This record gives sequence, structure tokens and C-alpha cells, in this order.
Amino acid sequence: MPKSYRAAILLIIIGGLPVLLGAVAAAADPSLVLQHGVLIDVTDFGNSGRDIPDAAVVITGGVITAAGPTDQIAVPDGAEVIDCTGQYLVPGLIDGFTALNHQGQANACLACGVTSILGVESTRRGPLALDCAPSPRVHLLGEAGYEAAPLDDLLRQVETAHDLGADVVLLMYRITPEQMGPVVDRVHALGMACIGELAATTYAEAARLGVDAFVHSSRYNLDLAPDDLRRGVLAEPFSDDLGSAKWRYYRKLGDYAQDAARVDRYSRVLAASGVALMPTFSLGYLDRPDHSNPWNDPVAGILDPRDINRPADPATGNHEQDPAHARAYADLIAAEMALDRSHAAAGAHYLAASGADVWGTMPGISLHHELAALAEIGLTPRQVLAAATWNFSAVFGWEDAGLIAPGRRADILVLGADPRADITALRDIRREYLAGRPVDLDALLQPVVPRDGRLLARDDFTVPADLLDANGRALPAYAWLDSVTINRITYASDGLRVTGHLVTPRAPGPHPCLIYNRGGNRDFGANSPRRVALRLARFASWGYTVIATQYRGVDGGEGVEEFGGAEIDDVLNLIPVLAGLPAEADTSRIGMVGFSRGGMTTYLALARTCRIKGAAVVGGVSDAFATISARPDMETYVYAELLPGYPARKEAALKARSPVLWPEKLCPTTPLLLLHGASDWRVGVDQSIRMAEGLLRVKHPVRLVVFEGADHGLTEFRPEAYGMIRSWLDRYVRDGEPWPSLEPHGD
Repeated sequence: MPKSYRAAILLIIIGGLPVLLGAVAAAADPSLVLQHGVLIDVTDFGNSGRDIPDAAVVITGGVITAAGPTDQIAVPDGAEVIDCTGQYLVPGLIDGFTALNHQGQANACLACGVTSILGVESTRRGPLALDCAPSPRVHLLGEAGYEAAPLDDLLRQVETAHDLGADVVLLMYRITPEQMGPVVDRVHALGMACIGELAATTYAEAARLGVDAFVHSSRYNLDLAPDDLRRGVLAEPFSDDLGSAKWRYYRKLGDYAQDAARVDRYSRVLAASGVALMPTFSLGYLDRPDHSNPWNDPVAGILDPRDINRPADPATGNHEQDPAHARAYADLIAAEMALDRSHAAAGAHYLAASGADVWGTMPGISLHHELAALAEIGLTPRQVLAAATWNFSAVFGWEDAGLIAPGRRADILVLGADPRADITALRDIRREYLAGRPVDLDALLQPVVPRDGRLLARDDFTVPADLLDANGRALPAYAWLDSVTINRITYASDGLRVTGHLVTPRAPGPHPCLIYNRGGNRDFGANSPRRVALRLARFASWGYTVIATQYRGVDGGEGVEEFGGAEIDDVLNLIPVLAGLPAEADTSRIGMVGFSRGGMTTYLALARTCRIKGAAVVGGVSDAFATISARPDMETYVYAELLPGYPARKEAALKARSPVLWPEKLCPTTPLLLLHGASDWRVGVDQSIRMAEGLLRVKHPVRLVVFEGADHGLTEFRPEAYGMIRSWLDRYVRDGEPWPSLEPHGD
């Protein structure tokens, strides 16, 4: 699950600037004082109990400046005083392993009292949203060791994570025992912490070498397995095949838990090492027989099942899975909790981490499922509270959060019930402060429309099996598939959730970009898995990050397309999607390719943006009037059904979709390559000829190629046509070559 990190400049612009401005504004604000609440002590991993029953907390400029007994704390002049009699003051909660994809998820976290997260992004969890407001504070997670590599390469991975703003590095399966010590030392020397998710190195050895925390109970109990199973997990750590080595190990966890003496020895090793455990029991919440429906949680109303990996059915609250997997997962979570009861009893330290939003976990909500599970394995309520607050200071060195004390960031929850008696009191939030500013709890629960151009989901893609050999590699005829990664995406456009595809080269980026505009209408002509693999992936293998929309209303997307109307926004909103992927996409170099109706789409997009450095149109529609004259069925079944207000505004609607009538409106700095088959019956070749004539008339850089006897898809000349498209894109998009003079010149 490789990740793409946000570039350092993005962190400065999106993350740093609002913090700086907030600090400047807050410095002029009057102080805020919370008086007469019970200040709960969360230090010493929850083993202390120096509560202050009548406390006062002074906040100035977003920072706690004083905290202690009310009768010992002076109230600054002009301060706003809040009476917290009968209420309880605790630090804002920290989720140590979670996604945050958009504003709705940020609101869900805050509504559940989560004021800081360690943000995780991957193909299953989606990209991190770093510009939400309001938002929990986002610490970034880097990664090293997912693939086997020489030590120097691993150290460079650590340094790259640091340069891109990571606070913590996830050390993964393939780091060997010989490499682990130097890697951990480099992490710590750069001021970061590290989490282990391991296999090549045992967890006991990693703890001895100074790894700060281990994530996933199902993983860090791997030391109890025999070496052959550990090697099997190393080879295939993410298989969901119940016959895989990973699942053979998982199915043995219940047996291992029965060997009390052996488990106790391992528990004492973990506890003595001081390493912190992040079990992520919440990943198994839906597999427990006593679970509730998480969609009944009041906060779930602002979340969408489509943003969650493997969500619970909103009606039943259950996973949709076959009985064999249901039993296997239920046994797994039971075994995990049994093993961690031993670790907790031995005195192991814990960090709260939900693992959201995979396997049905939900931002904010699932952290409370995790806290309840920590209580079930034997932690006291105070220890559970410490696992979500102060422990991060002790383990990761986050000295500005996790505690209500002078010098700390003023992230504070005011509770109506006592969490020392019942950890579920953490949901009884009466007031919440984020960097000293009050959070409007009611406003958080209002539905949020995702911002246009926001990438909402990035899911795995299955290549058609007949393009692969028995080992899952591309057949020689489709070798380009082995050089790219394909994802199905969902993104926001005009407040709608629209689907599409993203194909990226596996070579390090960022790469020049290509927006592909599909033909057809509605489901006809949609980008099928085969077309994505055979066309989009081939384009990406040329060294381009390729992105394509299915248009609104298609392939599960919301809304209704308008065949050259509002769905042009769906194309243009791909540009900010690409801008959110700076490690993969160089948005200073964007090209565009459109086939058939996608040619019309390309023309219409070029009438609204000059961001496109070069474009190619194949068999493109340029004249809606000529189209319905040659093919009356297009008017009956496409224009009349999809164009709003047709036929009352027929003339205006068709003209707006006929760029041949207004070539001067296209961005004059985008050179166009027009390819058309002379024997095309779907879109007459004259449409491209006349379009080229119009472009030449307004001195727009253009090249027209008519393929003799070719059909609509240029079937007879496809390799040659693709070569022309590639050459055009390389010249004007990748290399930024200026076009020749359009004025008469030469001998």
C-alpha cells in the first residue's frame, strides 16, 4: 500500500499559512478561562491520579498559559470566563492511525472529540485532505521498507519522508534485522518517531532496536508464529485468500492465545521494552457478534458509505461477506483481544488508533469503538483516556498536545460526565476548543458538500484476466500494464460525486498529465475495464499520469450528463484533482485527448481553459447540426433526451455544441492535432476538415491527418495514430516545444 506524500511546498501553503494567520489573529484576542471544572490527570500512561477537582485553565493566543486550582489562578483582565461546574476537562483526543479525505470526515472527527490525528493515505484509504477548516491537526505518516531494498535506499526513504513533512515513519515488512537499527537511528536523528508493521524483523528485535510503536494486533503477535508462517506473511502480507499464509497464521492466533505461558513471556518482553501497542481493534468491530450498527451513530449522518472501504450495510450494520470469511474474521478479532489482555496485564503501553477508514471503520466514530475495546482488554478508563492523549507525548514526542498544561496547544474537551467512571463519557461533549477557539458542535453535524476537484476515493482496479498470465503479469502483447498502476476514482464536481479512472506510471514522478475524454453517451462508450487497460494504461506507459472521467450520472456517479453541457465541469474539475497529487502529477504540463464525443468535449473544455499545453482529437464531433442531419437518431435518443430544455432552445443548444461555428473561442495557445478516418460513418470526416479550416482561419496551431479508408476508431491505422498522438504530446506537453510561426515564411 504505497503512499504518495504531499510536497513540502503544499504543506507550507495549505498547512502552515492558516496556522500562522490564526496565531497572529489569536494573539490579539482576549484570554479565555475555563473555571470550576474537574481537570483529569492523564500523565504516566494513565497511572497517575493527581486530578484537580476545582480547576481553572487560562488560554491565550491558542495556547494554555496557566492551569491549576481555581483559587490559585489569576483571571487576566478582559478574559472571557466559562463556568464548568459539574463538568470534566480533558485534552482533545488523538487518533494515531486514520484517514481524513474531506471536510465531512474532518467534521466527524471533531464531533467525536478528535482534535489531532496521525494521517494515513493509501489506495484503500484515499488521499489526505490538508486544507479542511475546521480540522483536526494532521500529523503526516511516512513509509519505508514496503519493498526489499539496500540500506542506503531505506535511509533515503526515511529522509524523503522527513523532507515531505512526515512526523512519523511506518517501518514495514521487508526491513531486515541488520537494517532495522540504522533505519531507526536515522528516523530518530531527524526528529521523527517510528511505527513497526513487520515480518522480516521480529517484533521483539525491533523493540530492542528502539522502534517506538507497533500497529495492528494481528501483526505484532506474529512473533508467536513459527518461522515458516512468518516467511509466508512476509511474502504475501495482504492476501484475503483464506488459504494464504497470512490467513493460516491468523487462524492459528486463537490457538496461540491458549498457550498462556508462552504468551505471558511475550507480553513481558513487550512491556519491558517500553514499545507502545496500537492494536486497531476497531478494524474488527463489525465482525464482533455484539456490535451495533455504526450508521445509527448521530455523527454518521455526515458520512457517506461510498467514502468507506468495505462499509457496513447502512440498513443492517453488517458486512456483506461469505460465511467462511465472516467466521474467520470473527475468530480473528476474538483472538486479538485475548492476546492483548495478556499484554495489557503485563503493563504494556497503548496508543489509540482506529485504522479508519478501511474495513468499515469510520473517522471519529471508530476511535470510540477502539477506546471501548481497550477498556475490555483490561485498561482502566484513565489508562484508556491516556492512550488517546498524553501517551502520544511520551511515545512520539508530541509535546504540544495530549495534556492540559501550560505551553500546550489548547485542544480541550469539556465533558458532561466523568470518563474516569465510564469511558463512553467521552461522547458527552458539552464544549470543545481547537487551538483555543470554540468549535460549533451543532454546525459540525450539518451535511457537507465536498469541494469541487476533491478526490474522494481511490480504489483498486482489476485488470481483465485475459490480459494476464497465470502469475498475474501482463501478457507480452500488453506489457505496458506492468509499468503502471490503475485506480478507479471518485471525485467532486458541482457538488456531485463523479467517477473516473487514474493511471500512473510506476516510475517516480511527478509526471506530465493527460486528461482523456471518452466518447459515447451515458453507459454507451463508458470507459470499461478493457478500454482502461488497453488505451488509458498504454497512454500512461508513455510517462504520463492519465486521468479520465466517466461523466456525471455514469458508472455510479451522481447527476445526469448533458452531452456537452454541465459535464464539461467534470472534465475541468480533474485539474484540481491532479493538483492534489503533487508527487504523481506535474500540473504545469497537462495534455488532453478526446475520442468522438470526447472530441467535442475537448473543444468545449479548451473554450474555458488555457491550462492545456497540447491536445489531440480523434474522430471528433464539431458540428451538432451536421450530426443530427446525418444521423437523426442522435437527435431522438441523445440530444432530445439529454439537453436541458430541448427542443424549446434547440438552436442555441446545438450552436453551443458546435465549435466549428466559433473556433476563435478556443484557447489560442493550445496546439491541436485532429485525426479522422475517411470512412467514418459515425462522425463524418468533413467535421474535422471544416474544424481545421476554421482553426487555420483564426491562426490557431493545428495539424489535420485524414486516414484513407479508416473507420471511426482508426482501427486500420491504430499503431500509427497512437504514435502521432504520443509524438504530439511529447512535443508540446512533455517538452513544451514552441510551435512554428503561423505567418507565411520560408523560401
